[in-house]
Amino acid sequence: MANNPGNERVQFVQSGRPRFFTDPVNDQLLAMITALLGEVCVLRERLDTVERLAEQRGLWRREDVEGYEADPAADKARDELRTAALARVFSVLNEEIARLRHAAGNK
Repeated sequence: MANNPGNERVQFVQSGRPRFFTDPVNDQLLAMITALLGEVCVLRERLDTVERLAEQRGLWRREDVEGYEADPAADKARDELRTAALARVFSVLNEEIARLRHAAGNK
């Protein structure tokens, strides 16, 4: 995964994140993609559990989920969940912005 295949050591940047690539932007993208993948995997597992339980108990069929239309309260709750998920995924960039601002303030 590293740009330097002969260097098998993983370097760590000051924030404690591992550094795999020469360009820190690539490390940030990797961290964001990894965070996003983690979110998707957890959500998919939970959704699968809910759908299986509901179907086993005769509450609804999985196909019923496809036809569901959310009301305004559900839309609002989903917006809040989406905002929180995006904040977690983009936290890497926010850390970098904070680091740059701090560095600029110390000049």
